Amino acid sequence: MKMGEQSITPNKSGISNSDQSENTEHEMNSDNEDMSPEEFANLDSQLDELNSALDDIEQKNDDIHAKLLQLLHANREVRKQLKLDQEDRAVMETDSDVAKH
Repeated sequence: MKMGEQSITPNKSGISNSDQSENTEHEMNSDNEDMSPEEFANLDSQLDELNSALDDIEQKNDDIHAKLLQLLHANREVRKQLKLDQEDRAVMETDSDVAKH
């Protein structure tokens, strides 16, 4: 193969990738031609609603993630404090036992 030549390999259906993309493009153009302006406006409105719903879901996901991080940090602090309290009690018990003997 010479430089600048493009290799076109058939896909599983036996249609080359470039032919397939041309067919898909033609199908899309013919689908658009078959749609009335009202249908196109309705589809556009539905896509806007879906986009808005996805934005809402993404925002809720971000909020949940932030709250989970806050909870994780708070739990770590509580565990650290509990561990320090246990260590303090152990030291006090040891000091108390030493003082008795």
